[in-house]
Amino acid sequence: MKKYNLQLGALMATVVTLSIVPVRLAEGQGANLVSLIGSEIVIWLMCMATWLSSYQTYYKFSLPKWQKIAVALLFCAAISNLFFLASFRMFEDYPLKSMRELPLWIITIRLSLRGLLLGLIMVPIIFLLETERERQAEALKRERDRTADAERQKHVLEELVSERTADLEETLLFLGESQEELDHQVYLLTRVIASIAHDVQAPMQFIVAATKHTGKLIGSKEWEQAAEYNQQVERSLADTAMLMQNLLEFARGQIHKGALHSADVNLAAVMREKARLFEQILNSAGNTWCISLNENLTVRTNAHLLGVILHNLLDNATKNTRDGEIAISGEVAGGRLHLYIQNPGTSALPAGILQTERQDSPAQYVTRLEGDGNGLGLILVRDIAALLNIDFTIEAVAGKVIARMVFSEFSGS
Repeated sequence: MKKYNLQLGALMATVVTLSIVPVRLAEGQGANLVSLIGSEIVIWLMCMATWLSSYQTYYKFSLPKWQKIAVALLFCAAISNLFFLASFRMFEDYPLKSMRELPLWIITIRLSLRGLLLGLIMVPIIFLLETERERQAEALKRERDRTADAERQKHVLEELVSERTADLEETLLFLGESQEELDHQVYLLTRVIASIAHDVQAPMQFIVAATKHTGKLIGSKEWEQAAEYNQQVERSLADTAMLMQNLLEFARGQIHKGALHSADVNLAAVMREKARLFEQILNSAGNTWCISLNENLTVRTNAHLLGVILHNLLDNATKNTRDGEIAISGEVAGGRLHLYIQNPGTSALPAGILQTERQDSPAQYVTRLEGDGNGLGLILVRDIAALLNIDFTIEAVAGKVIARMVFSEFSGS
């Protein structure tokens, strides 16, 4: 009932009812208070009925507004007639000239005019109020729709920003990984370049000395010894070329994570192959080899990079051994293969090796780029071993330098 605005309707009915009291008193209706009060109540009820019927007309009929006003006024005229006919036997509205004495058509006209007059007061007020209320309701609805649309756009924008942020974070993560991989490649390539300059130094020194001696032998016509030295130089050059090939293979793009080609590598065969490269240097220093490896022992790794590791470890051992034995052995412990390369320690240990006195307290080597660069080979070994998932340590224990590599995939032990 809230939409009928009953409080305002009751106020309007009361004002209209009370406004005619002075006129009725002037007509002498105060002599019959019962009729006066009763007719006033009837008029008040008629005003309320007119108010409610006008609201019903406004809401129930789907007509243009001017047609609704005409229908509402017709209802006002009809209500005026109905209320008089229902109450005239009990209360007198016009005591100076009784309505009963007039013809019916005149009564109808007078009552209709009274209803129209009342309608002209109430109907415009109702229509103006409801039109304004609907306008405000429509404006509120549009505002709510705009707010809802803004919320939807905000939600879509937030999702779009979230997606773009996620894409940006993913791109930044990818760029970060690419940068790390690039830095890793540059780091390894610098080590390869340093190793090329470092690892060919000893073979080249031997080749230079051998060629000089060969020249002297040729000058003294000692052809057999000259031929023997020439064969040694040839083998040294071939082995050095193989080392260079391994290093170049490493530098040609196999340093991407997961891009290394693995194969079964025979440890005894590759160890003998690498040992031949240092055979002349070994003999000139009074050293000997002792390779104690099963001929069928193989490991699953990259052959080229394993060759680089073994070359650097053997180079380190031969450079720091005089009149001693370089022992190469292997054992299985904890389901993993341990490969050892050990040589007698000297007073001048290679850069990057820490010395310990107790057998049960080994010290893992620490990289240092200082001195004459003797530690470059070990740095390269460490980096390549990490790339191949090989655990690598080198330690000085009880007068020996022991390099250890641990392989997870092996067979033929």
